Amino acid sequence: MMFNANQLAEANQASLEKSLRFSQIAISGVERLMTLQLGFARDWLASQAQTSKSLSEVKDVQGLIALQRQLAQPAVDKTLEVARSVFDTASATQHEFSKLVEEQVLSFNKNLISSLDKAVDVAPAGAGAAVSVLRNAVETTATAYDTVTRTTQKLAAEFAQAAVEGAEQTAQFVARRQAVAAV
Repeated sequence: MMFNANQLAEANQASLEKSLRFSQIAISGVERLMTLQLGFARDWLASQAQTSKSLSEVKDVQGLIALQRQLAQPAVDKTLEVARSVFDTASATQHEFSKLVEEQVLSFNKNLISSLDKAVDVAPAGAGAAVSVLRNAVETTATAYDTVTRTTQKLAAEFAQAAVEGAEQTAQFVARRQAVAAV
């Protein structure tokens, strides 16, 4: 089966559009991470200024211990917030990439089935059954791929969520133990 000039131009245009979309997703993800980083840096500087002011007002060891306890939990909470935000941003970007790949696979399968249908029209007599078997195999594979992809995405999301929640609980537990130990 030969491609004509229009089909080749359409294929090249589609490929260029997919490449541009891939680049836009990557740049958008980096932009979101940079925005988060700048926001966290701004918050950290403000927090450090307040901590320095509070330290300068400490009069004795008891005041220093009380200040340490007062600052411990907010520091853990802020660290968890940063980790959660970075995780959410990375997950959103990964989801966009997965969606793009899924669209590519669906488009490829659609084009393959279309080509097989065209092949039936020009195939010698009796070849239609073989092409139908091949077409059914492609459709079955596409369905299996879709099922596996969705299941894997769901499991990965649940696992990542559980890991983040476990890390949060562990960090909070450690912070509480450190606060108790400081007493």
